[in-house]
Amino acid sequence: MELIWVIILAIAIIYSIVSTILFLFPTIIHYNHENKLDNVTISAHRGGAGEFIENTMPAFDHAVQLGANMLEIDVQETKDSVIVVSHDNDMYRATGKKGLISETLYADLPPYSNHLFLQFDRVQCISSQTDFSFVKLADLFEHHKDVIIHIDTKDGKPSLINTVSELVIKHDRFSNTVWGNMAEAKNDLSYSVNPDITLFMSIRKVALTYAMFYLGLIGFVPMKEAVFDIPMPSAIVDQFSDVLSRGQKVLAYTAHFLIMNRLLFWHLRRRGVKVVVFVLNQEKNFVIADKYCVDGIMTDFPSRLVKYHSDNCSKSGETSQILGNVG
Repeated sequence: MELIWVIILAIAIIYSIVSTILFLFPTIIHYNHENKLDNVTISAHRGGAGEFIENTMPAFDHAVQLGANMLEIDVQETKDSVIVVSHDNDMYRATGKKGLISETLYADLPPYSNHLFLQFDRVQCISSQTDFSFVKLADLFEHHKDVIIHIDTKDGKPSLINTVSELVIKHDRFSNTVWGNMAEAKNDLSYSVNPDITLFMSIRKVALTYAMFYLGLIGFVPMKEAVFDIPMPSAIVDQFSDVLSRGQKVLAYTAHFLIMNRLLFWHLRRRGVKVVVFVLNQEKNFVIADKYCVDGIMTDFPSRLVKYHSDNCSKSGETSQILGNVG
């Protein structure tokens, strides 16, 4: 009986040592994604849906001119196999016209409405821009060659995934394209079609990552994905506090405690995996996210995030100058 306990204790000690080593130095056995993607700090959600109409070229141009280094988009496939930038296949919310993009020729797509409510904020974007047309993914690639574009393949049809892959190859965008899908099976399909394009994690893989982390097994888990997109639950409470019950708020703050974990983020960075938080629109939430040392923040208001970064860089510079003078 004593021998059994000695064996169990020895296994536990060996497991603890190996688990700790792999947590601290994961690239001993796992691939390092560090060089797959440039730095991501400011990600414009749908091009910055709070400042220009979502997913239109004026929105993308505006965000890039401000200094956004990632554009987050969703794509759909038209009836004539054109890949366009749109969150929904159903056009009614965005255009006021009934119909599906998948059943409409590109030339027949109606323009976006000049006023749209935001999904992650309780405001409406009203724009006087002149171009409300649907953007072809090929045109976005051509227009913003040096900006990272984060693509959700949405319905994840094989034809759509194959065409997106062909466009990435044609425009030589391997170093500044992220793609994937919230559904694991569709993410696996994307990876099988083109494993050289940087992949973001599906919902299932994100959940598995947290489970393995809290079980102490994260060091043993391989990761083909290089981007870790997560929500920040406390920001949701800030935006919708008046409609959430007390129980829902407690649940959200508990989720925040579990999701926003500096130690996990540190480990992911050791693997070269970028941690990006979505969708934050208020400065107080930018501050909170920064305290957790995330790599990037996704926002509907890129001008706010750019200003926040600019102000904080200025303060850091002033502090460095003062310390330098004192020295």
